[in-house]
Amino acid sequence: MKLSIITVNLNNLEGLKKTYESVVSQTFTDYEWLVIDGGSTDGSREFIEQHQDKFAYWCSEPDKGIYNAMNKGIVKAKGEYLNFMNSGDCFASVETLAGVFEKERTVDILYGYSCIGSLKKRIVHPTTMKYKLQWHDLYYGSLPHQSSFIKRERFFDVGLYDETCRIVSDWKWFVSAILNYKATYEFIPYIISIMQDAGISLSEKCSLECQQQRGVIFPNYITNDDIHDLRKISIIQSYKLSRFLFRIVIVIALRIKKYKQDNIYQRLSTKIERLQ
Repeated sequence: MKLSIITVNLNNLEGLKKTYESVVSQTFTDYEWLVIDGGSTDGSREFIEQHQDKFAYWCSEPDKGIYNAMNKGIVKAKGEYLNFMNSGDCFASVETLAGVFEKERTVDILYGYSCIGSLKKRIVHPTTMKYKLQWHDLYYGSLPHQSSFIKRERFFDVGLYDETCRIVSDWKWFVSAILNYKATYEFIPYIISIMQDAGISLSEKCSLECQQQRGVIFPNYITNDDIHDLRKISIIQSYKLSRFLFRIVIVIALRIKKYKQDNIYQRLSTKIERLQ
């Protein structure tokens, strides 16, 4: 079995239906699908039961949060690679999985772009992706789990998701896997998934939890040279922001100037007309 798709759901029936249509329409078929429902009361359980022939495993029971549910899926999965496509999220096209696995893959982590909301919006997350990741790429961002394919065996040595984190445990796992356990990875340069734009991980709470976790995780990996690099990156980012704001001020000033010139011209024209 090449792939295990794990879907976590809690009272998101419409999102689950959307994910269902995306998964079952894939032309690639060497996968199993596991649905971990947190004891939904909105009809999700009944929908799962109605389509249970599509699932290698499913359950509907209270859990201790999204990462507890994702860990349940990991333990039950049998595929070589794992993908976490939670309810409301979907693959970018019916050929997505076929494109990812059109050739033999051997790296620990495959990752690509996620589009937030819809392909029409074209809001891509993260905004920067690289073929070679540096520690500061993971410091400032993460790999979207919807667009990542992780070798199942890596969860045996890196460990399962940290259930004490409410929002950013997948980011924490990627940091540990790549920086500490030297997991190999490959960037796939196209959009893999479309994320539901109301996801909790897109909120300000995610940023706050990331900041807290950075202080816990990164001292284990960062050297004095890295700290120096981080300061340089911060200075560069501040410089870029300053340039951006300066450009905005210039544009506004030019528009105000043009408005005043147009206004003066209009008043002069009116006076000339009156004199005539």
